[in-house]
Amino acid sequence: MRGLWGLLALGLACQFGCAPGARESEAGAGTDTGAGSAIEAISAGEARRLYTMKCSLCHGPDGRLGASRATDLSTSTMGVDQRVGIIKYGKGLMPPQASLSTAELLGLALYLEGLRQ
Repeated sequence: MRGLWGLLALGLACQFGCAPGARESEAGAGTDTGAGSAIEAISAGEARRLYTMKCSLCHGPDGRLGASRATDLSTSTMGVDQRVGIIKYGKGLMPPQASLSTAELLGLALYLEGLRQ
């Protein structure tokens, strides 16, 4: 019986502490999604950290490395929405980053604009 209560408490803690969008309050810049609601992005510093951890191995620190046939991000003409989709779902050899929050995806996509020439 004690194990059941512990499992129930863990489930409730996860429900309220790990709810989708819970991390979206760590906002920096925002953007309008076109649906009337603004989504806040993470800070530029956090986006840089995510890029370093998840992207720079193939794309390099300036987006130009091209390891494993990675696209040169400095010449990209994609819009923010397209980049968010590719980051989230992956493309070719690039693995999906579906575990990132909406704010993290948006912040990372916005950070990539700074890598353009």
